[in-house]
Amino acid sequence: MKKAFNLLFLLVTTSLMAQLNVGSVQLDFGEDISETEGNIVNIAGVKNGLIHTLSKKGKKFYLQTFDTDSKKNVASKLLKLEKIRDNKAYVEDVVVIQDKAYVMATYYSKKDKTYNFAALEILDGLELGAPRIILSSQVDSRSKKGVFLFEMSYDEINYMVTHVYINDKKELLRYEFSLVDANMSIVKEDVNTVSFEDRKDLFFDFADFGVNENGDAFIVYTESYRDRKAKTTKNNITLQTYYRNKNYELIETKIPLNGKRVVNCDLIYTENKLQLVGFYSKLRKSGRSEYKIEGIFDIAVNTTNNAIDKKVFNDFTVETKSKLIGERRAKKGKNLKPFYRNTDLIEREGGGVIVLSEYFFKTIGRSSGIGIAGVGISATPVIYDTNEIIVTALNADGTLAWSNVIPKEQKAAISVISVGLVGGASNGSFSISAGVMFPVASMGDGPEYLSSMPFYKDNKLTVIVNDDPKNIGITKMDDVKKVRNINKMIPVAFEFDDATGTMTRIDPEEFEKRQIVVRPGVVYPISENETIIYGSNKSETKLGILKID
Repeated sequence: MKKAFNLLFLLVTTSLMAQLNVGSVQLDFGEDISETEGNIVNIAGVKNGLIHTLSKKGKKFYLQTFDTDSKKNVASKLLKLEKIRDNKAYVEDVVVIQDKAYVMATYYSKKDKTYNFAALEILDGLELGAPRIILSSQVDSRSKKGVFLFEMSYDEINYMVTHVYINDKKELLRYEFSLVDANMSIVKEDVNTVSFEDRKDLFFDFADFGVNENGDAFIVYTESYRDRKAKTTKNNITLQTYYRNKNYELIETKIPLNGKRVVNCDLIYTENKLQLVGFYSKLRKSGRSEYKIEGIFDIAVNTTNNAIDKKVFNDFTVETKSKLIGERRAKKGKNLKPFYRNTDLIEREGGGVIVLSEYFFKTIGRSSGIGIAGVGISATPVIYDTNEIIVTALNADGTLAWSNVIPKEQKAAISVISVGLVGGASNGSFSISAGVMFPVASMGDGPEYLSSMPFYKDNKLTVIVNDDPKNIGITKMDDVKKVRNINKMIPVAFEFDDATGTMTRIDPEEFEKRQIVVRPGVVYPISENETIIYGSNKSETKLGILKID
């Protein structure tokens, strides 16, 4: 199941082990953690009985370990990321792969014009080992160096790093990747280019990538352009597969779409099947598509022979659209704006898929400091809006089972000390949407409180969100009040009947002004119903465990 787990909750009590129950959800927190090292922004995993984390205070990062039972802080050390080959390096990720922990970092080399991704092993005493270059990409300049994307395999045995680079002058996009094991040895690497010369009304998106538990690697991108000779618009999804049992030979599958254009597309691997799921818009007679989304598609590719097993398109129901844009507009055939991002794809019992699609809008202001427009060291104001979530359940054959809407309006405004692009990328007709929602550089200041955390157990979906106390009992979008202060949010659970989609909202029976607010962006799942969490209030910060009965 695709690892894209988000979370959220809160709790409070005066004892060393605080506890909170919201319906079938239970949160237990350990003792207070010293704030000397700031806030935890990444829970990397568990190694040798210790939870490994990354914390951030101002511009400084710290490596920390905690006891798995008591959640007590065992060790903490300032992360001194030395220059790599005389170049300033920046933290991107901290991971535990099998029994080894690593700091992942990037750096730009002005001398040879390369953008590099390196791994440094975390040794005893939280010391760092020598950097090992995983991927080095030739680029034009620091200001046009592209973006690195990275993701762990489903079983946490492999790690995949991808670099995506757009060259406007040559009208091409280049992407290359390295698939590594726990020793940072390269299992597979490849580079591909896509040319867009003389393509009218072009829309291209590097949509998603991933590694399954078999060690197979996948890349998917979408494109739409006007074919002048054929006087029509071409719309395609391209899936590239690298199967371990076929010596990682590239197999490319083009999936043409007639009369529709993909707005977003994400992949989930189920048994012998790769499902591509996302939103689409229909094309007008002119071949152009409106700036709207009209429904959700489910395309399945058989991983034994790469045959297309299904290609199903489901228009949004009037009932679903009514909850989002109003009944009058929905009945007139109006459609939704394309500001939804698929945050989670969950495999249902029987082969279906549940899709969580959250309203996501990021506003990047003008940078100030050393550098111009985000290039170099600079402070960049960023506003994240994460509002309602469309929950869609698809049957095994791709048809719609049910859909519903989780009501919420969340916002976080931060100032990011950034280098180049602030997560993801877009450039005119090209976009890169496969990146993480919240880069580590922006964590610790607000985004980690946003979004949601889903659990699917015993045929029941439970989604946890942080909400304003003024919204207790509210299930309609029109009645929702915006979250004004993220530090005063309370945890709310939304439960869904898997057969009908009936939604039940469960609010905490008791809460206090200074209770602990869980940060959904800082979690580490350890089973289908249990995850390590992190929360805080004005006076305390704690690690804990969230369980669903």
